[in-house]
Amino acid sequence: MARPREFDEHQVIESLMKIFWDKGYEATTMQDLVKASGLLKGSLYGAFGDKQALYLAALKHYDRTRIQAEIDMFNGEGSARQKIARLFDNVIESTKRGLFGGGCLLCNASLEKAVSDKQVKNEIKTTIRRLKVAIMDAIKVEQVNEDQAGSLAAFIVSAYFGTRVLAKGGAPAAMIGDTRDHCLQLLPRARA
Repeated sequence: MARPREFDEHQVIESLMKIFWDKGYEATTMQDLVKASGLLKGSLYGAFGDKQALYLAALKHYDRTRIQAEIDMFNGEGSARQKIARLFDNVIESTKRGLFGGGCLLCNASLEKAVSDKQVKNEIKTTIRRLKVAIMDAIKVEQVNEDQAGSLAAFIVSAYFGTRVLAKGGAPAAMIGDTRDHCLQLLPRARA
């Protein structure tokens, strides 16, 4: 009979995600992961698998926590315009407060690992698709046809993740605000 795990899996994966987010896949060592998790190497491997499996678990955790929070916002109250503004405003506020030094784990993974790793690429595509659908559904509520809503959502997702990459590189908050404003100008005005 297997022994029950004696650690908080959510907390361990959160810690592992933060290490990968901060250092990237290649620069993160197993020693970094052992230290961050608080587990012995054998326990870490036994619970989650190798470094690749840990990285995929971290990406899935990022999707279930950070990206899901954005999707939940799109499923909540407010117009599509308000929700899209909020999406970009979160990046603007984080940039102003100097909290975007590590960038976005999804963007980092796209640039570092997705080119050479099909599993990572598929995980990123799934996450992006989920956010795009949430944005598209919010736009469709504003009586926009599905094709137009899909095109607008794809553009907004591209602009949004682009601002996250630029924020990591030190782009000023005003540039992100300009991108937000342009996205909002593309949305049809709500009908009275």
